[in-house]
Amino acid sequence: MDGVFFIPLADITDPERVVSRIAQTMQVREGGDQPPIETVKGFLRDKSVLLVLDNFEQVAAAAPIITDLLTASARLKVLVTSRVTLQVTGEHELAVPPLAVPKPARMPDLERLGKNESIRLFVERAQAVNSKFALTEENATAVAEICERLDGLPLAIELAAARTKLLPPQAMLSRLDHRLELLTGGARDLPLRQQSLRNSLDLSYSLLRPEEQTLLARLGVFGGGCTLEAAEAVCNADGSLDLLEGLSALINNSLLRPEDGAEGQPRFRMLESIREYALERLEERAELAALQKAHAYYFFSTIASDASTKLYTRESLIWLNWLESEHANIDAALTWGLSNASAAELVSSVIYELTWYWYRRGYLNEGRTWCERVLNSPLAGESTPHRAWALLSSMVLAIWQGDLNTALARGEAGLELARQLEDSSAVAMGLMNLGVANINRGHDATAYEPLKQAEAMFRTTGNAFFYPVTLVHLGNISLGLGNPAEARDWLEKAHAASRSLGEGWVESFVLNNLGEVARVEGDDATARRCYEASEALLRSMGDKGDLARLVHNLGYIAQHEGDLQKAEAQFSESLAMFRMLGNRRGIAECLMAFAGLRAVQEQAPLAARLFGAAEATMEAAGAGWWPADRGEIERTRAAIQSRLDDATFAAERAIGEALSTERAIASAAVPSP
Repeated sequence: MDGVFFIPLADITDPERVVSRIAQTMQVREGGDQPPIETVKGFLRDKSVLLVLDNFEQVAAAAPIITDLLTASARLKVLVTSRVTLQVTGEHELAVPPLAVPKPARMPDLERLGKNESIRLFVERAQAVNSKFALTEENATAVAEICERLDGLPLAIELAAARTKLLPPQAMLSRLDHRLELLTGGARDLPLRQQSLRNSLDLSYSLLRPEEQTLLARLGVFGGGCTLEAAEAVCNADGSLDLLEGLSALINNSLLRPEDGAEGQPRFRMLESIREYALERLEERAELAALQKAHAYYFFSTIASDASTKLYTRESLIWLNWLESEHANIDAALTWGLSNASAAELVSSVIYELTWYWYRRGYLNEGRTWCERVLNSPLAGESTPHRAWALLSSMVLAIWQGDLNTALARGEAGLELARQLEDSSAVAMGLMNLGVANINRGHDATAYEPLKQAEAMFRTTGNAFFYPVTLVHLGNISLGLGNPAEARDWLEKAHAASRSLGEGWVESFVLNNLGEVARVEGDDATARRCYEASEALLRSMGDKGDLARLVHNLGYIAQHEGDLQKAEAQFSESLAMFRMLGNRRGIAECLMAFAGLRAVQEQAPLAARLFGAAEATMEAAGAGWWPADRGEIERTRAAIQSRLDDATFAAERAIGEALSTERAIASAAVPSP
């Protein structure tokens, strides 16, 4: 090796000066009649040299010079750092990804967190300006969230860390919504582009052609990225842009990242810092309002025309995954829609379909928040279809969170309004969910009539999805009323209908409830087969709304089989899922399951307290025990009473009833010695 030469180009903007800078760095004398490029080629011809050309993006037009040098010297190697690809023969692109960032939702311990590369950079730079700074239990979550929200960008992290001289990480978080204003103040001896994030992005923006600048600004309207189809519809409605060429240019300039999307479709995403910059440029162009409207209408119309029907067919998984990919975009569209009266009909047309997505993918709290925002907005007038569907959506989500008092109130109001409006689809949904709410309250007989009416309406209209769902719930009523054979008849009928439909969730729902009947009848082997088949289907589809109950049910089977360690693990996993979903009813079920475990583990006083806590939690939710769990509860009661006298059982049970939910959970999850 004859040498390694580092060629800094950050201060050069004229491509004609590149050869001179290379010659100067290698101390190659220029002069005479020979062009500088020939002098450099002559010097390199027989040498083994590595040239490192740094910050080439400003002089990208000089890229052919590199090819010329490589052709002249077989032993020459060139390493180029650039925000843009050179697009010359022989180029091998190596994209440098952002630094790895921790996930605040799954925080490791402090020692492991300190080894994360983005956290290490933040701490090192923070200590450079504030020697007292240290990563602590108090600030670790905030530091992790800062690094995550800055996408692991080294420059952004360095600039944020420099701000710790004035702002602790916890205070910095609230200012990151305007990060381009916050992230300034780099060292004065650094190039101007490294003294603020905005300066750095200004440079990248200046390297784009006008039509590429237009596309960058318009793409900023997408949160979480977009597909090619969405970009075409929203950013190029008039066909004035060469979209493929523009996307390629933005990718080559490191302003856009290609990703593999759902169903193998390409997807394009901006880092959030770049997106904030793009939105500023869009507002400067006076296009922000128009693009936000186009963005919202695109997603509303796609949901209303495609997802609204296909979510309930064999294609449901495709559309669930699409909704998952577009989650941030849909949130942005709803936010826009709720502030624009002209979009009222569109918002109302998608809210119930999104309810099904929120449920299946576990976004129950988020879904209920959106329903409340719709109900409290001027869009949902007192006697409109918008209000009827929003009430029914709110009801369904409340059922799934075990908040039965709210569910019943919303459902009755929504059903009454649907009847007034003669909206038969809303009436059928309202009747079905009214029946489901009453089953969840433990009022099986009351649930029968509305469910039977809903079943007849779905059968008459040929609703292949909700018809078998109502049959399953009619089976639950029979099971709750002590008729397992009749319950099985309903479920076998539902099973035949679900197989004809070929949709995975309905199949899993039927299998779970067939397992419930088998468990009540003491056939644990059949129950396990049904539960495991149902669980496998749910996991394969990414479903979270029902998974906690399957895990819970398998815990009971493990307990029946004497594997208490496995039962403990199942109930613990189920409890964690129910807490994540905010499902109060599910939490009560898990507390009761732990009461049964502690009873057979000879911890009767703790079991009695958990029994009381479970009953109090269930009562506060306005709920009743699920039909298949009622026998388990009676066995638990008997196990406790066989170990405690009546007075002690009553006293311990009363202590449990007075516990907060969190204290009850803490005592349930840690067995006494």
